[in-house]
Amino acid sequence: MKELKNTAEFTKTVQSAVAPVFVTKNGQEEFVSMSLEVYEALRLEGVRMRLYEEVERAEDDIAAGRVTDAASSNAALRRRYGL
Repeated sequence: MKELKNTAEFTKTVQSAVAPVFVTKNGQEEFVSMSLEVYEALRLEGVRMRLYEEVERAEDDIAAGRVTDAASSNAALRRRYGL
């Protein structure tokens, strides 16, 4: 927390870091600060992880035979929504 008093120096530290910067007070983590570049990389990593999980579930459904052809699926959607 002492370093926060010198905001210009703290900003340089955060901007030059390749990972989030943990700020501690009395030896306990208080908060995390990160550059926009690091934040965006973490956000994209989370998005990719969710996408891979969805693809894995879809592959499991295919392997288990839980599939419907496009024509049947479209017909069911049309009936359901009155289209």
